[in-house]
Amino acid sequence: SLAVRDRLLESFNDTNAWYRQNDVKRGYYLSAEYLLGRAFQNALVNLDLEPAFKEALMRLGFEMEELFDFEADPGLGNGGLGRLAACFLDSMATLSLPCWGYGIRYTYGIFKQDIVNGYQVERPDYWLAKPVPWEIPRP
Repeated sequence: SLAVRDRLLESFNDTNAWYRQNDVKRGYYLSAEYLLGRAFQNALVNLDLEPAFKEALMRLGFEMEELFDFEADPGLGNGGLGRLAACFLDSMATLSLPCWGYGIRYTYGIFKQDIVNGYQVERPDYWLAKPVPWEIPRP
């Protein structure tokens, strides 16, 4: 994930430098929820790196699909609002609009659900228990 993130950050930095040089106005989208899904496979596809990564991992004796399950799914919403916010961001990126998405970095996702003795039991979703390589720490 970190190797892929490095490629994304190169593009991110180049884009932001161009925005600064050209005094581009930016849009900001604030939402209490975002249901973005897992980022690793999405980034591989968007950077057109999936075939090369797949081949490299096969040479090391791994199947790329095995790695996808190691990434925590940030459950930062419960449906409509979170999915809508994610779709807005995706559309803005597809249209190359200079926009940022801001949200709340919840410690826990919505919750995990189990059925125990015929009853629903909720547990916290510790999605931050594993490192999140897609986050960019801000001071």
